[in-house]
Amino acid sequence: MPSNVFRFDESWEIPNASIEEVYNVLARGELLPLWWKGVFLETEKLSKGDEPKVGDRVRSRACGFLPYELNYVIETMELEPGRRIVVKTIGDFDGRWSAFLSSCEGGVHVDMVWEVTVLRPILRLLAPLLRPAFAWNHCWTTSRGERELWEFLAEKRR
Repeated sequence: MPSNVFRFDESWEIPNASIEEVYNVLARGELLPLWWKGVFLETEKLSKGDEPKVGDRVRSRACGFLPYELNYVIETMELEPGRRIVVKTIGDFDGRWSAFLSSCEGGVHVDMVWEVTVLRPILRLLAPLLRPAFAWNHCWTTSRGERELWEFLAEKRR
């Protein structure tokens, strides 16, 4: 595998939530800065309409622990309400993110697969040396996403 290509297989457990609640947040890229704070700095919805649909596009600016930002567009590729979300990204990295939702005792289980190719020139150049750091940075951000999604949904219910 080239040093600028990554695959992450992860699972989140979102307690005290329904599949519908989790799906309704994950299917709306424009909500990312509201619940994944400190990672998603801003988003701009490029599509019209309130309900999520295939073809929706969101421009995003994000960061992790390491001192760089990523700019990219998120485009919805597949939606199965309450079950599955698939998006692709285009920009500083191109990739595909899939989330599969299922009920579990006390909440929702989310299995995710994130396949990405880093294209931003400086990061692509550094990838052979910093591959472990980039992977660690990804893990740093996703652990926050799991916790902050749970907190966002809990606050929303209050």
